Amino acid sequence: MNETMDLKAKLGVDVFKPGNAAHIKIRPGKERDPRLQKMTMICPAGLYSVSEQGETSLTVDGCLECGTCRLVCGTDVLEWAYPEGGAGVQFRFG
Repeated sequence: MNETMDLKAKLGVDVFKPGNAAHIKIRPGKERDPRLQKMTMICPAGLYSVSEQGETSLTVDGCLECGTCRLVCGTDVLEWAYPEGGAGVQFRFG
């Protein structure tokens, strides 16, 4: 039986192994930057959220390492690097 999986089902079988340190960090004082607020709609993993105070927060667990936030926000807003070896996303379907 050859059943086609949709994107959500494929992402559901991926594995995320947390590292010792976050590989993406919001630079201090940039929590209200409008580029970060855009990430709440753009990030395919849904890692960004905005508080009632208008500050954006980030949870890196589940990051797909696609680099979208790096391109949208730039290095003046985010510190972005790939996770240390053995950590991060492990794709199960291509």
